[in-house]
Amino acid sequence: MSWKKKLLIALTVLVVCAAMGYLFRHPLCELSIKIVFGDFDPIKAPPAPDYAQESAWAALPDKENAATRLPDGLAEAPSPARDLVDVFYIHPTGYFGRGNWNATVGLEADYSIPTSVMLAGQASAFNGCGRIYAPEYRQATLFAFIEPYVAPRRTDGFQALDLAYSDIARAFDYFIEHYSRGRPFIIVSHSQGSTHALRLLAEKVDNTPLYSRLIAAYVIGCGMPKDFFERVYHNIKPCVSSTQTGCVIAWDTIREGKRVPRFGFHHYPEGWEFLRGKETFCVNPLTWDSTTDRAPASTHEGALLVRMVSGRVRSDRCEFKGVSPHHTWAQCHEGRLWVADQSGTVFRSALGVYHVFDFSLFWMNIRENARTRTETYLRANDLLPSK
Repeated sequence: MSWKKKLLIALTVLVVCAAMGYLFRHPLCELSIKIVFGDFDPIKAPPAPDYAQESAWAALPDKENAATRLPDGLAEAPSPARDLVDVFYIHPTGYFGRGNWNATVGLEADYSIPTSVMLAGQASAFNGCGRIYAPEYRQATLFAFIEPYVAPRRTDGFQALDLAYSDIARAFDYFIEHYSRGRPFIIVSHSQGSTHALRLLAEKVDNTPLYSRLIAAYVIGCGMPKDFFERVYHNIKPCVSSTQTGCVIAWDTIREGKRVPRFGFHHYPEGWEFLRGKETFCVNPLTWDSTTDRAPASTHEGALLVRMVSGRVRSDRCEFKGVSPHHTWAQCHEGRLWVADQSGTVFRSALGVYHVFDFSLFWMNIRENARTRTETYLRANDLLPSK
């Protein structure tokens, strides 16, 4: 047989295999998931955290934790709101495991990214305006966000997210009943945490007496659909100014000109829905409005230069390298936040998607806005102490 015929046969086999792989991609992925992960089974889920125990909280005001950290040299006047306001922080995904659809909480936790890294790099932006509470929870594995796309007939990922949310809901209930004592609060979240926060706002805050205590919700990095304001929320509005309260702030950071498909899904009263085809809401953290005007780098107050390190370097695994002012301009564009190319910086990304840096890129702007928004709320409700 000539080499030409051999090549033709080989190419034919490759084309047939590729076509068969495409035609049967979902069944193949479903089989792979069943083999690698197994079926979601609530009986096999890790033990539920007991939020009456301090160990179930990654951060409490009187517990030493990474959310209290500040970069060296940061000088600011103490906020009168510091002991009058609470911050409920829901951390993003740090569990990439395959042993269970949900992570174990406690000493046996096996996180690829420890919760302490998120506390230091994200929640710390709010330690100047309130007391931070951050529950540990049986977070869904990262693969729960992939399964619905590659194996659409399976529901393990959604069930894992439902279980994770059940922990957040219980933690929030405990926080309100035992910790908050009627104080106003801020909700802060990122990525998976924001998926849960949007649902928490709908089920526990919006259209309830708690809404009057909501200063704002910084629900970052989850592609917030605009239709939440028509279909889900009754009282909660989009934040469109730096001092508005009772509202939601959201953005997703990417490189200028980067085209990224809208991945993700959110929980509505009717169930889980994909983000594909929906418009998303964006607030520019340099201007705190949702216009498409480009805010110049001169309005950028400082990015937190931060990186994850070995536990031998720092016990909380997070190293601060200072603050970089005027680091980037920012612009809301088609529901996403465009920024300057971060190649050559600590925020570099080969894909031009700066999801993991949504907070650290704007750390100082977030910090100052949280203080301003909080003091505005307290003043409007006559809660600031007299001088």
